[in-house]
Amino acid sequence: MEDIINKLAEIEAAASRIMDDVSEQKKQLALEYDQAVQDFDRAIDEETQKKTAGIREGLETQMKEKLARQESETARTLKEMEKHYEECHTALAAEIYNRILRM
Repeated sequence: MEDIINKLAEIEAAASRIMDDVSEQKKQLALEYDQAVQDFDRAIDEETQKKTAGIREGLETQMKEKLARQESETARTLKEMEKHYEECHTALAAEIYNRILRM
């Protein structure tokens, strides 16, 4: 009878060691999983930042090009207006004078 009790005690001790090992492996796997998740999140964040920086750079370039075109167009329009004024300022002044007199 004592042999049976000793065998049961040995089996219980072995089962306890197995459960402890399984618990330790479970903890290790959880740590590895957490590390993998952190690495994945870090990689995604870096990729997102790179893409965002690229988009921002492209938009800044487009904005600068558009601003340069608008400045050029504004300068051209201003020159045309100045030319028109220089060519027609006497006629424009006379027209304004006549409109004021008609009021």
